[in-house]
Amino acid sequence: MCEYKPFFLNTLLFCFLFVNATDAQGLSVDPKSQTLDQSYPVKLYYHAVGENAHIYNGYEYMTPDRNIKGSPYFTDALTPANLFYDDCLYQNVHILYDMVLDLVIINRLDQNYKISLISSKLYSFSIKNHEFIRIDQDSLQGIDLNTGFYDRIYAGKTTVLVKRRKYIQEVMEYTTTSQTYIDETFYYVKFGGHFVEVNSKSSVLKLFGNRKSDIKSYLRKNKLNFKSDFEKTLTATCAYYDQLTS
Repeated sequence: MCEYKPFFLNTLLFCFLFVNATDAQGLSVDPKSQTLDQSYPVKLYYHAVGENAHIYNGYEYMTPDRNIKGSPYFTDALTPANLFYDDCLYQNVHILYDMVLDLVIINRLDQNYKISLISSKLYSFSIKNHEFIRIDQDSLQGIDLNTGFYDRIYAGKTTVLVKRRKYIQEVMEYTTTSQTYIDETFYYVKFGGHFVEVNSKSSVLKLFGNRKSDIKSYLRKNKLNFKSDFEKTLTATCAYYDQLTS
């Protein structure tokens, strides 16, 4: 939980809340021009909290070998994200998501020194219109997925998760060996209380077997093809199945 702050920090937070309440009551504020972290009272508050803010609790992150071809990250540069970390919401925090180690990386406050957040404390993070949530393996609850972060691309009666990861592959080039990052993607649908891996049209139709003919007609009518765009077609199929069974 967020710890109790000293009196002067609480006073700053009160000022932030007061200013926001005033804006809501008497001022016209464009939400596109003023985000939570951009408002002056919040900046003042975080500056006072400094490195005591929970988000700066983490481990030293060692920069990957630059000789490996490609990138281990979801985005190549530090990118703004919203994080729910240690029961607190942090907005517009610049992060890297290391898809090899399955770690979220940030800079220390006002320093060019990277740390990895404690994964067990990171409930979710949103970046580039992708919502990553942490799944903890729990066979007793029917969760057979490996513990880690999954991109939730659809949430309805069914849920679609994508595990996006990278691994390092060694490649022989003439007489030398080089290394490169390789992408892997795995799709899971939560159906009947369990996560089921799907990787083809046949596996999806098997999962929704009781509405197989309806789904086939829907795919033909809307010119959706699993081979040309598996992710888009899977999401549309799940949404349509939810509609049929609602």
